[in-house]
Amino acid sequence: MAIRIEFFATLRELLGTNSVELNCADTVGDAIFALIERFGEVFRDAVMEGEKIKEMVKILVNGRDVRELRGLETELSDGDCISIFPPVAGG
Repeated sequence: MAIRIEFFATLRELLGTNSVELNCADTVGDAIFALIERFGEVFRDAVMEGEKIKEMVKILVNGRDVRELRGLETELSDGDCISIFPPVAGG
């Protein structure tokens, strides 16, 4: 099962890539923890607060906010796309 993960804004710079593909993630949580293993604490610190997604971080699966689905327990299917947006300030 292939899942595409896209990074936006400062996450792209921080991780040095626009996207990655994972082949072994059944849930959003599985994908997040696989990314923590791949990118280390820099990714964890940017996205997670303890065992939860940081309040200002947006994670979408196929354009739908995971908070409106099942959060980290949201199930994934082959071909799904996860988009991760860090906090963005504007003015």
